[in-house]
Formats: sequence, C-alpha cells, structure tokens
Amino acid sequence: MNSYITNLYLKPTLGATSQRLSPSTVSPAVFAAFNRSTKAISFDVQVNDLFMTIDGSTATSTNGHKLYAGRAYTLSVEAARVAKFIAATGTAIIFASELTN
Repeated sequence: MNSYITNLYLKPTLGATSQRLSPSTVSPAVFAAFNRSTKAISFDVQVNDLFMTIDGSTATSTNGHKLYAGRAYTLSVEAARVAKFIAATGTAIIFASELTN
C-alpha cells in the first residue's frame, strides 16, 4: 500500500504555489518546477478530459493514460516531474497543489 496516497496527514508544502495548466489538443503542457520539500502532487482535471504520459513519450489521443474531467488524482513528485498532458478535445484545465508529509 502506498502511504502517500492513503496517508491522511499530507499537508500543503510551505512556500509552494498552486499550478494551473491549460493543455490543448495541439499544445501539450508540463508542470513547472516543484518545491524541494514536495512529496506528492494533488490535482484535478477541469473542463475537458486529457491524456497523460509519465514514461518520457509525448501524450496523444492514442498514447497515454486518459484522465477524466471532474476527477481528482495524486502523483508522486517524481512522476509529476516527467508528466506530459494533452487535451482530448478543446482545452483542458489542470489545477495542482503540492503536498508534503
């Protein structure tokens, strides 16, 4: 079991600011640098579904994990650093917060 996902005591990283990404169907997005104390990234997908890769490849409508609008997700900071996002349709919105333990 992953303690960062099930740990009820994660808290916002002091000094970190939230990030808002707007990937489109032609313009992928990546997160900016994270605070060095951050352990996990909590984010939700707003407006449109999107696709995400964490293996270094480019996200496309045929390559990546599909993330659905209206749902929240959590990634380790290591996975979030390499994540690439592209919207399934239109422009998607990702709102992310940095967490630590």
